[in-house]
Amino acid sequence: MDPHVTAAEALAVFQRKLPDALAAVQAVHHPFWWAGFDVRTRGFFRRSASGPGQRMEVLVNAVSGRGMIADFTPCGVAVAPEEWLSLIGEQSGPLPTQDEAERTARSLARAKVVRTVKLGMGVEITPTGGLRGVLKPNWIVSGGNARHQATILVDGLDGSHYIVRVDKVGRS
Repeated sequence: MDPHVTAAEALAVFQRKLPDALAAVQAVHHPFWWAGFDVRTRGFFRRSASGPGQRMEVLVNAVSGRGMIADFTPCGVAVAPEEWLSLIGEQSGPLPTQDEAERTARSLARAKVVRTVKLGMGVEITPTGGLRGVLKPNWIVSGGNARHQATILVDGLDGSHYIVRVDKVGRS
């Protein structure tokens, strides 16, 4: 996938957290499954769904198996799961299978729609294509100031960040 957050924006996130810091930014990617669905509802007295439906994009983490609804349509080149192996490294336990990822994506789409429909309405979920492997962009920013050294991960799609490590510098 193409990042929505630039390296300069990732550096700015780091410098807001650690003022006066000098830091380096490195692009990294994380493997995800991407599933697109056309979701339509049908009324209590209608047997078939009607109307154009709603397009829903779901991303499933290829390592943890956790899914999330994407508020955008992923763009970029699909990759084969074999390409992920060098990115995943050593894991504690088996990775989710493609079937498990598809079930997770479908369940998440259904749960999202069920919250908004009236009692007795049916939900029809149709895949808009097969499950595709994508590499989600992230930024690793490492550096420090006179008091702290830190490493954070900045999400390349939404700019959210996760503190990976912080160490105090100087006197112990």
